[in-house]
Amino acid sequence: VATKLPVLVPVNKGELGMISFPPDKHVFAALDTDATSSVAGVASSDSVGDRMKMFYHESITCIDRSPIEWLSCYQDMPVYVTSGFDLAIDDCISQNEEDFKDYGQCGRFDETTDSGWWKRHRQSLAGRQLFTYSTKGLGWSFSAWKLYGDDGSGDITPAKLKCLRDVAAAGLLPPMEDTNELGTFCLNGPANDFAMGDETFAPTPAPVDCGFGWWNETIGDCSYWIPPPPTPTPTKESCPSCIGAGAREMSLAAVAGAAVALVLNLVVKKFMRGNDGYEVLP
Repeated sequence: VATKLPVLVPVNKGELGMISFPPDKHVFAALDTDATSSVAGVASSDSVGDRMKMFYHESITCIDRSPIEWLSCYQDMPVYVTSGFDLAIDDCISQNEEDFKDYGQCGRFDETTDSGWWKRHRQSLAGRQLFTYSTKGLGWSFSAWKLYGDDGSGDITPAKLKCLRDVAAAGLLPPMEDTNELGTFCLNGPANDFAMGDETFAPTPAPVDCGFGWWNETIGDCSYWIPPPPTPTPTKESCPSCIGAGAREMSLAAVAGAAVALVLNLVVKKFMRGNDGYEVLP
């Protein structure tokens, strides 16, 4: 009986490629796919960062299929996902515990409950995990079935993202009758639409053009390593000295100019008369 007893070898994703056991149909890899065990996997400080984090987890899920298929095909060791299959991309379920580390990941969870963007990408994450863990693996076990004492009503919470009943009730799981149809989830990468500006948020303002500088949110203005020269401003009036001059003043100025021209003309003629009585030599 002992020789037929299944043996599950606990491993994480980083250890999948290093497992080395003699081929044995009773030996299986028990994979922990927890996506919230590292700071890089959970940390985010704003709404765009939350969406980029979801995009990251969607992307690497289909990549995880490679070592699972390799173990099954070349090491004759099917992989059974025993932990970590859920739709949580953070550890906010533990935010009330003393040893919880706050990296800004839990302050905006309410933004995701009624968001079409988050529903689409959670469905994508679920489909990608189902395909990855079902096609070449031995199978999977969702993190939990339901919350203790919960009737399944209400909005999605960090804890409910780890419960199969609540995830299915929220319409986040694809049909599981035919796993072959799940392959479409990993044909392409996730939608690269994590920039803000959908039914959840107003469009992101266009960036401020600061030339060779950058926009400084602290002072609400552009900052520069070397300040640019001041921009010359055109003079509004073409003749600043003429400001306030009326028709009378302009007439007097014209008369004075004519008198000066007459005087100069008489002076020139007087001095030019010095040549009278002289014969011009050839």
